[in-house]
Amino acid sequence: MLRTPARCYHFISHRTIRAALGDRPRRDVRWIPARPGTVCAEIGSGGGFYTAELARRLGPQSLLVALDPAAADTPHEPPAAPGARIAYIAGDGCALPFATASLDALLYSYSLEEMPDARAALTEAERVLRPGGQVVLFLWRPVLHARRAASVLALCRERFEVVRAERGMQNLRLACRKP
Repeated sequence: MLRTPARCYHFISHRTIRAALGDRPRRDVRWIPARPGTVCAEIGSGGGFYTAELARRLGPQSLLVALDPAAADTPHEPPAAPGARIAYIAGDGCALPFATASLDALLYSYSLEEMPDARAALTEAERVLRPGGQVVLFLWRPVLHARRAASVLALCRERFEVVRAERGMQNLRLACRKP
């Protein structure tokens, strides 16, 4: 699997580049349900492209954990508007540092394909989600990597109920609920 060096996060999170690829934080974070008291983890938060907007969506009574292997090396901008408390922690998406059934939602924003084992990552997502919790996955380039996209979709169908799916030229987006 391809891993993004920490020094590249600023570049790949640049709003102009991401907008050209069709990513819009304010629109995209709507894939995550927002209820007061939500506990959400953004897995592979990187340069924080979605973090501030996701915190604003979740609201001030919620908690957003921005987990990334390079969290200590990546600069974090404070959110411009009030929202969820944000905790930045270093961690591995294949061994999530959360208790079983402790999260309401997870967002993998183009990070699942960087993990060495997608099956292990989704097993961990299933473990840490509460019943009824939602995992949202944004994957890069499903047209070029059709086998990988099909594999992830099959894994999601094994473990979750797929409640929403959209395929574009540059991405595949899935929202899945834990039964």
